[in-house]
Amino acid sequence: SQTICEGDTPAALTTLSAPSGDSGFALLWEDSSDGINFNPIVGETTDTYSPPALTADTWYRIAVTSVLGSASCTEYTNSVKITVNNFDPGSIGTAQTICENTAPVAFTSVSPTGDGTFTYRWFGRTESGAYAPIGGATGETYNPGILSEDMWYYREVTSTLGGFTCTENTNEVIITVNNFSPGSIRADEAICEGSAASILVSDAAVVSEVGAVITYQWQESSNGLAFTDINLATSETYDPGSITEDTWFRREVISTMGTNVCTEVTNFVKVTVINFSPGSIGGDQTICEGTTPAAFTSVAASGDGTKAYQWEYSTGGAGGPWADAPGTSTNA
Repeated sequence: SQTICEGDTPAALTTLSAPSGDSGFALLWEDSSDGINFNPIVGETTDTYSPPALTADTWYRIAVTSVLGSASCTEYTNSVKITVNNFDPGSIGTAQTICENTAPVAFTSVSPTGDGTFTYRWFGRTESGAYAPIGGATGETYNPGILSEDMWYYREVTSTLGGFTCTENTNEVIITVNNFSPGSIRADEAICEGSAASILVSDAAVVSEVGAVITYQWQESSNGLAFTDINLATSETYDPGSITEDTWFRREVISTMGTNVCTEVTNFVKVTVINFSPGSIGGDQTICEGTTPAAFTSVAASGDGTKAYQWEYSTGGAGGPWADAPGTSTNA
């Protein structure tokens, strides 16, 4: 008797002892699917028989016929059973698409069925790598954890029957990781209050998975920490226009694959607005020709930056023309 895996070929069967008794003997091998009802195997008349590959339990015996005079008698040897370890490894599911550095949902399982006691090993590979067993992954289901690249998986199922083991594999599933680079934007700048900032442009093209659809959303912040979406700012570049206060900008990049939506953000850039008040001077005077007016009073300039001054004068009234005043210009 033997135990084999489904589809394998058993070892050849042979007689342990020759028939004995009256007259010569004719042999004919028989097989059975239930160990009760046997059928002759045409042409198998020697003391050795090599069964074909089997997919179900099968019993074998030899019909031994002795002819003496006009009497023909048939007796049978013991039967032997070839046990076929039949089992279905079940299946695992299902393919998923996830964002980079996130974890897929644990694999579901259709449990194996059939002969034997089942044990498991999980195998995984990258796109360019070879399958290898995953350390510690010996349960019916498996949770891959956080992934940063596409991965393929299958489950190996081993059935042990009477100390004999057979192995089959489930289907393969792929976890597609929506990998992409959001690129970067440039650049920091300083502008005068009310002036227009430069158009914010992209230094690097966005790299994405094949089949992904890329969209954009620009965001702004007044403190470089909390960002909000800018209405209708959905192009790769952005023109901030005139700005009256320091503002930080960044670009949100959205990669969509089927129902999977992943978002990453670029670096931020700061547009520094130089806000200041020039102060004021005073006041109007009327003097006699050839005399010196009183020194001007001053409300000092305030706000951003280091201040420098240039006094100007006009003999043509407020409409100018104005020219630099001689001497050294200070805030007084």
